[in-house]
Amino acid sequence: MKLPDYIQEAIKRIQIISRKKVSEIFGGEYRSVFKGKGIEVEEVREYEPGDDIRAIDWKTSARKGTLYVKKFREERELSLYLLVDTSSSLDFGVYMRKREKAAEAAALLSLAALVNNDKVGLLTFGEKEGKFVPPRKGRGHFLRIIREVLVEKDEGTSTDIANALTWVYRVAKKRGIVVVISDFYTDRNFLNELKLVAKKHDLIGVWIRDKAERKLHLISPFFGEDLESGKASHLWPGAALLEEYFSRYEAGIRNIFKRAGAGLIEVYTDQPAYIPIEEYFRRRR
Repeated sequence: MKLPDYIQEAIKRIQIISRKKVSEIFGGEYRSVFKGKGIEVEEVREYEPGDDIRAIDWKTSARKGTLYVKKFREERELSLYLLVDTSSSLDFGVYMRKREKAAEAAALLSLAALVNNDKVGLLTFGEKEGKFVPPRKGRGHFLRIIREVLVEKDEGTSTDIANALTWVYRVAKKRGIVVVISDFYTDRNFLNELKLVAKKHDLIGVWIRDKAERKLHLISPFFGEDLESGKASHLWPGAALLEEYFSRYEAGIRNIFKRAGAGLIEVYTDQPAYIPIEEYFRRRR
């Protein structure tokens, strides 16, 4: 199936940005933040002046009659699971559609993982689980991930983040990295699922935002649910009430990620995604 021109252009643009920034910044940053599964002995060699004495292999040294040291190698390979929201709210955006910014963030993280020989998997979600792309490596795999994020669209009326988190907890058996990319508009509390995944994996949320969202005026009432308490509230149109709702909503998102022990990166549509991601990496390092 031939993709629309605007999607092909978006893929090309995201690919260029991602490759440039990963080569400049992310390779080392990613590796320093996300450690491998452990270390293993790569070789044993004779001690040389300046070697760390903590690396001395005393058994080999006693057997050989001279000092030997162990040289270690990190067991590097991890799997990065991207859970990307493809619900209809991601089509909003004044400077750029939130969907394209989500694809940009996914591309940066995917390429950083692949450069470090990690595998990358993808689950798109909205009201239901969408498309699953199993963890793999390679340039073709990288391009497929960008394409799926841009093309896949959930037509449901709600976004079930809790279900996506439950899915990755069940599917990802070994400890890895889980990144949830979403605008986090949902009518269901997902704190418990965040906590569950954060205990098993290195969990990060990438919050895709547009500054114009705060300026929108509601044209009809709707029901919302407090992300922490689960208490439903009836929200009526009006600028003052909308501002109050957004303030509570924003504080709730930040707080549940903090309570779960997970990281959170806020990415706006009018800025390059690499800026807040790089800042987050540096803070963690």
